Amino acid sequence: MNEIVIMSFTEKGKQLADAMADSILAVDSSAKVSASRIKNLADKMKNAFKTGNILIFIGAAGIAVRGIAPLINSKTTDPAVIVVDEAARFVVPILSGHLGGANHWAKNIADMIGATLVLTTATDVNNVFSVDAFAYEKGYSITNPQIIKTIATALLENQEIGLYSDFKIEGDLPQNICLVSKNDSIDNSEMRNPQAMLAAGYRSIDGDLPEDIGKSLLLTQDSKYKKGICISSDIDKKPFETTLNLVPKRYHIGMGSRKNVDIKQTDEFFAQTLESLSVPIQAIASISSIDLKKDEEAIKAISEKYRIQYITYGADELKEVQHNFVQSDFVAKTTGTGNVCETAAYLSSKKGEILLPKTAKNGVTIAIACELWRVSF
Repeated sequence: MNEIVIMSFTEKGKQLADAMADSILAVDSSAKVSASRIKNLADKMKNAFKTGNILIFIGAAGIAVRGIAPLINSKTTDPAVIVVDEAARFVVPILSGHLGGANHWAKNIADMIGATLVLTTATDVNNVFSVDAFAYEKGYSITNPQIIKTIATALLENQEIGLYSDFKIEGDLPQNICLVSKNDSIDNSEMRNPQAMLAAGYRSIDGDLPEDIGKSLLLTQDSKYKKGICISSDIDKKPFETTLNLVPKRYHIGMGSRKNVDIKQTDEFFAQTLESLSVPIQAIASISSIDLKKDEEAIKAISEKYRIQYITYGADELKEVQHNFVQSDFVAKTTGTGNVCETAAYLSSKKGEILLPKTAKNGVTIAIACELWRVSF
């Protein structure tokens, strides 16, 4: 999420907008929130209609529709758009309800102001699992969104679909979602028998059963599920004839740099680093650095180009974990902490595993941390 933009058109609407902004900041003080009374909607939309933003119109739905209509492009890139009436009675998400998070934010806003939430998306009104809403709320990229409709239609028609996961699963599976893979060893003794597995129609992703079934990362009963969801960092994995790929955003990039480093060289270094580790851009959750670098154009350019959240930390926050890493006296003198890129990545990943220690090129340092991941329903 980039920014929550609350727009009103009357004084009464502005009062509600200000109150909403205060409520949001009370819950998340780090959120970027703006509330303003709009005179020229077209000019406002030129800057506000950006991927990742949450646009909240306080007023008539028609005003919002006319304002966004010329800019609507794709469900994968359009920002979330929500309408709230001036009397704060109803909250209605009207664009990018699932992938953009409009439904998610509309629910939060309705709770904040005591309004009635109005949802019109088919999965929500029919109480059916929405894979794109799940992806937004839990932190997944969907690499082939054209398959969303196929999966949603199957679930709406009460069909069972498969779920393959490279990660441990917590919680109860949604209705009609059937697990056909396991990252741990298979506990059932019968399932360790290759002949029994073959007879049951199970195969590995490559077609044959592995020698040690107990350590198999993937077993699919391909005779039963033709459609399914694949949760993996491998964006090309296709365990089903029709596979919707969900990629966990679990990699966190820490960056440091000299002042005014070259934007092109920094971008090339960033891309080359990910390629060398086979980390897909879709799996990046954040780019982070020290707050002294919050306006560093080269890092900001990468964040905007790849639509990745850019987080900055104060020196005191980084110092709390710097003892885990090699420190530099020069960096400490310059920034107030002895290590920037590794500590920033470490904090962003919720103190996960360092995949790539600090590496430097052309005045830029990069480190990558990997967040411990669980699939949680």
